Amino acid sequence: MNESKVRPALKWLIRQEQEVLPPAAAQMADAIQARHGGCIRAFLYYGSSRREGDLPTKMLDFYVLVDAYSDVHGRGLKQLASILVPPSVHYLEIRTETGELLRCKYAVMSERAFHRRTSGGAFESMLWGRFAQPVLIRADNEARYERLFDTLASACFHLAREILPLLRSYTEIDDIWARGFCESYRTELRPEAPLARSRELVARFDARYAAMTDALFGVGQETRKAAIAQTGWFGRQMTRLRWAARRVVGKVMAAIRVLKAAFTFDAGLDYILEKIEGHSTARIKVTENERRHPVLHSPVLAWKLFRARALR
Repeated sequence: MNESKVRPALKWLIRQEQEVLPPAAAQMADAIQARHGGCIRAFLYYGSSRREGDLPTKMLDFYVLVDAYSDVHGRGLKQLASILVPPSVHYLEIRTETGELLRCKYAVMSERAFHRRTSGGAFESMLWGRFAQPVLIRADNEARYERLFDTLASACFHLAREILPLLRSYTEIDDIWARGFCESYRTELRPEAPLARSRELVARFDARYAAMTDALFGVGQETRKAAIAQTGWFGRQMTRLRWAARRVVGKVMAAIRVLKAAFTFDAGLDYILEKIEGHSTARIKVTENERRHPVLHSPVLAWKLFRARALR
């Protein structure tokens, strides 16, 4: 892959798929901005609500970028926790003019940390794996749009570079990206089966990933296969080791983030249970006391999740 040619092509594709935020997402973005006194510099709308359309029953997902965590949290423990284990996660619900309830989960991250981690500067794949997927951007000036396009293109390129050594020399286009998202999902605590979810995601945006494969390997992949230059034995083993290490590090960090969210994320436990029930057959019953004090009861809740095989 010629990096100097691939990144601009990926950036162009990401720019072309941009559109204004759907009405519900736009209204929620305005509410988040108002909640924090106008300190939000950019919104990234992503996740299942972005993929499946502007459905009022879906929880909306955003990453919001700020100059500094103190702009949102002030100075203190929340600021420190966000610096050490980003992002900080928040919940907001509003009602539309017609009385419809909209809910969202939004992650707050500093611009500097987001760009560094998402462009491939983080060992964890959480950000560059997530933002190699479709995302809509709203930013407060053109320079921020441009930098975000650059960073998202870098995320796509970095994911491809980290997965190609694991693939056969002649691979189905869909398999390239599905394998990448599957490996990334396996580093997180998720209720759904990673490979099935990855294939569903790629199939939904088939044209997008076909175009990105063209950008990586040259235009005209009419056979739906891509010829991949083979990595040597040592390179393949090192790639496998990196992904194995990411699975360990990623799951530990995910557990830490869940625990942190219990302190900072309103309705955090309910959100986790909703995600589990939406993507698996597991059903977890919690008491009102456990819901009010999730940290205190975290060992019991963890055992319930384990017994139900709710997280993989």
